[in-house]
Amino acid sequence: MSLYAFVALTAMLLIALYNFKPTSVIYLKRLMVPIVCIIFILSLIIFSSTAVESASKGLNLWLNVVFPSLFPFFVASEILYRTGFIKTLGILLEPIMRPLFNVPGCGSFALAMGITSGYPVGAKLTANMREERLLTKTESERLLSFTNNSGPLFIIGAVAVGMFNNPKIGFLLLFCHIAACLTVGILFRFYGKQKKSAKSYENTKILKKFKRELANTKSVNIGELLGDSIRNSVNTILAIGGFIILFSVIINLLLETGVINLAAHFLSILLPISGISKELFATILSGFFEITTGINMISKMEGISFTLQLSAISLILGWAGLSVHFQVYSIISKTDISIRPYLFGKLMHGIFSAVYVWIFSKLSFMSDLESQSVFGYFTYNSDWTCVNYFINSVKNILISLAVLLLMTAISYIVKVCKSLKLNL
Repeated sequence: MSLYAFVALTAMLLIALYNFKPTSVIYLKRLMVPIVCIIFILSLIIFSSTAVESASKGLNLWLNVVFPSLFPFFVASEILYRTGFIKTLGILLEPIMRPLFNVPGCGSFALAMGITSGYPVGAKLTANMREERLLTKTESERLLSFTNNSGPLFIIGAVAVGMFNNPKIGFLLLFCHIAACLTVGILFRFYGKQKKSAKSYENTKILKKFKRELANTKSVNIGELLGDSIRNSVNTILAIGGFIILFSVIINLLLETGVINLAAHFLSILLPISGISKELFATILSGFFEITTGINMISKMEGISFTLQLSAISLILGWAGLSVHFQVYSIISKTDISIRPYLFGKLMHGIFSAVYVWIFSKLSFMSDLESQSVFGYFTYNSDWTCVNYFINSVKNILISLAVLLLMTAISYIVKVCKSLKLNL
């Protein structure tokens, strides 16, 4: 069926709702979700081929890339939490994380994993810490605002190499992405009431606290620990897969029906001062819903400056898209963590990241970044299999743990030196 049939059916539905004339606004609010669902079902029927094709692509992405990439992270993090390793390690990293981000030292684990692994590992780790009472509600919201990030594999491998055929772009985007993440974290240290945390270790002897916590660590049943970790990780990844497939269908239906182009047209009229074309607005709006589709569309654009192109991609990388945000929302739904600070933090992340890319791309030594765009449908890496993604995920876990252990060693040495000076 054509677009005209879809518009006609939607108009008939709206007329029927108008004639219904509810007497209270609350009835309209209750009807909003059913209305959206009915329109979505009609879209699936009318544009069935688009829906099936986009769902198949989303399923393939989840099965071959997301599952092998995230599964080791989730299992490893579950094991580290249940063994008490994160809580013990966090005591030594308190002097680093508290002054910079106003969160406990255990937050360093979420930060390191979030930077190296990608969405939505940072959110999962933060939710786990809140459930274990390692963080207060405010500290959890601070930590979540800057630890849920895009990973190096996606930025360098997919965007830079897969779309632009230039790894240098990936390093620039990754550097600005991490710099913006840390900027948001520093700004969010002032979020919430500045009261002493129940888990704060200020004015205490950290080394003695660390030794006491290490000695009090309870032994665990390996079989039960591994089984629970795998079970919880699979449940989380299944939910993530559902969101990926759903939003893959939604964004393609919005593009097929012309809703994205219509919204972009109105934005270009309302915001003429911005100087952004209707086409660029359309790609940014696509990235607002789903990160990979938006970035892929931007990489194919012609007639815009390379600096503006990279800045728009960096904006979408920082924002992450509604698909990721709903994944985060489902993960934190079992806790009392509010989603609002996180969304504001991601908006700031996208803006800062775009500004940093714009500044660095204007520098003289960055002038050779101009690339030859690789057109065609977006693929992560045609040469990689799910085994490659799994191995890369394990490597990232080891790198994250190595960084954490290095930070811990530095913090421990500093504390030992200070204690020796005091004794002298």
